[in-house]
Amino acid sequence: MFKEKLLRIFNTKLKIIATICSIFWFILYFALGSAIFKNMWNTSPALPFIGGLFALIPIILMIANLLFFRNKWLSICVIIESVIFSLIYFLFFAFVLSKLNYFLITGIPYFIAAALLALICFFVFAFPKLQKTMKKITAISITISVLVVCLVCVFEATPFYISAGATVFVADDEYQIAFATSHNSTGAIEIDGTTYYDQTDGENNISTLHKISIPAKKLDNAKNYSIITQSVIIYSAYYPAKGRKIKQDYTFRPIDESDGIQIYNLSDTHECVAGPSKAASWFDDKLDLLILNGDIINDVSSEYQISLIYKLANKITNGSRPVLYTRGNHECNGKLASNLSKYVGSTENGMYFTYDIGNSVSMLVLDTNNDMEDSNALINPIANFNAIRSKQSNWIKDNANWNKGKLNFVVAHMAYPLSGYLNESCAWSDWANELVNLTNNKTDLLISGHSHRTDFIEPNTEDNAKATFPVLRGSLRSNKYSDREGISPNEFTGTAIEIINGKITVKFTNANKQIVKEFDINI
Repeated sequence: MFKEKLLRIFNTKLKIIATICSIFWFILYFALGSAIFKNMWNTSPALPFIGGLFALIPIILMIANLLFFRNKWLSICVIIESVIFSLIYFLFFAFVLSKLNYFLITGIPYFIAAALLALICFFVFAFPKLQKTMKKITAISITISVLVVCLVCVFEATPFYISAGATVFVADDEYQIAFATSHNSTGAIEIDGTTYYDQTDGENNISTLHKISIPAKKLDNAKNYSIITQSVIIYSAYYPAKGRKIKQDYTFRPIDESDGIQIYNLSDTHECVAGPSKAASWFDDKLDLLILNGDIINDVSSEYQISLIYKLANKITNGSRPVLYTRGNHECNGKLASNLSKYVGSTENGMYFTYDIGNSVSMLVLDTNNDMEDSNALINPIANFNAIRSKQSNWIKDNANWNKGKLNFVVAHMAYPLSGYLNESCAWSDWANELVNLTNNKTDLLISGHSHRTDFIEPNTEDNAKATFPVLRGSLRSNKYSDREGISPNEFTGTAIEIINGKITVKFTNANKQIVKEFDINI
């Protein structure tokens, strides 16, 4: 009896498919939601419940359709809704977990394969059944689509523009000006009639990313510069096809100590620009130095992602202030990770160096690289970070007199003196202990990130028992919490550091330009 009723209710394949799709979307919402409901709640307690209502809509519609309406178009609507909701929610899930671009970029071969398979199935099963008029329309549509793809993807027949404005990176005693373009292009910087090129051995580097080294004194004195770029449509050995040439002018203001030193520290922005840039605008024109302290992007799988570093920095500084960049653990992964130093502030050693603000502040900038052991299945056999850790330790020993300033800071993505890094559960606890020994009794403050929280840990405490200096951590995606993140890219809290007459004042400020917490650091 019961079986017969079920057969009467599910009397078509369409109803069965629609029911399965609605149940799948419902299960998917709660399965994936278990990992991100807390983030949704931190932004607004209502969000998980609103999402739950969306999860119920297809099921409710399908139940009503099975029992009352029995309409095939409603079943089709349920299938479409379930598929769209599932896709959007999966992308949202990936965004919250900082994996959206990873899925989109690494999935390109699979998307292409799926599209080709769908096209083959269409021509084998559906195309022969079409009427003559529809066949013509289909053929014309596919021809136009292929033509557009060729023009856009092969010949880049789209407008050429500067996609990420200038960023002035600091490294040792030079500036490195970087910018990004929409198409492959040449790159150059002009200062007081002198042109500096992005070139190697007489060949201009053709790329969408450009970084050109400039003597720091040259730019400090000139206080203005121009970036020059020309698109290269077809990059060939002879007669390369040239396109539009762009020149963009910038003003520059070196660090001004007359009103103190204003530094803003951002980390763990994970490809968000809106919230972090609002938070980092705290000092406005008084800003002297922007620190991008790692995990600015989720991984280094594309040139586009690298350009997001420039976009964030330029949004805050307009190319008019120096920017200090450190590498985070997320920026150690991806097919372009080994080339990252070519496009951000670095030296011939790598992404660790010293930087001085006059005689006032000396900085030791460290590359704490990855937080996993090289043998970890997630990164093996690509990773070889043990070698760079050893090399970096030797470099610190060779530069033991780095602490020449009245104040001496270490800048590093991970807060290596804390207990979580020093105990054996950490993949590089031995190196963390070595770093503490190498920087003890020389450092006044460690400025870091990584933990997605804002806090200050004094030395001789349970979490910071070995170091002789305090640890400052201060960045997360939230406007109100110090240890819990939300989901909104428009929310963020970073760290404003102001030094006046040797006194250090710290303010955790959010995207609404509100002070979340304020305190002084006594050295």
